[in-house]
Amino acid sequence: MEKNKREMIYEATLSLIEDNYQLAQIKVGDIAKKANIGKGTIYEYFNSKEEVISETIAYMIKAWVQSLENILDENQSFEESYRRILRNLFPMMKKKHQIFMGFMMLSKSSDTSMDSLHKLMEKNNEEIQKTILHLYEKIVDKSLEEGIIKEKPEIFDWYFAVNSSITCVLIYEDQFANQRVFSEKVAYNQEEIIEKAYNIFVKLLG
Repeated sequence: MEKNKREMIYEATLSLIEDNYQLAQIKVGDIAKKANIGKGTIYEYFNSKEEVISETIAYMIKAWVQSLENILDENQSFEESYRRILRNLFPMMKKKHQIFMGFMMLSKSSDTSMDSLHKLMEKNNEEIQKTILHLYEKIVDKSLEEGIIKEKPEIFDWYFAVNSSITCVLIYEDQFANQRVFSEKVAYNQEEIIEKAYNIFVKLLG
């Protein structure tokens, strides 16, 4: 039951973020109401609101990565699978932007809460990075199996290749970055960006 209750709390917190609640505005009572549980139940599993938010973000990222890994396990070619992964990054980035803006508002409203949340996020960061690394290697291994790349390079090279490819999507979708980096709106649609991203992977490793 513990895992189910935790997931109910995670999902309730994510739902509040999707409802455009700023992180600074979210209260334990809001989470409890959304999860349809008592406020005291949350404190049975978490020490603070900041801990709930930190673990929720880690839960969200790991769920995203798992959903992308599941695409690789389906009976599709590497190119089809990888393009689907890139396509799925677009809605994920929209939610990431909501969370980023929430951090910005939180830093303005409560430095103590911000510091506490950052420290808790740092504790989860190593596990999150390992989860992402596993996904990247799975992508490379599938491309190797199908002969898209001829031999597996060193870890730095394949990590750099996948990261560079994915960065195409991240830069395109991250409106905050676009406003500051580009002097005019990027004139590509999503499918054109996916094409560029896929080609970057193939060129760097193929």
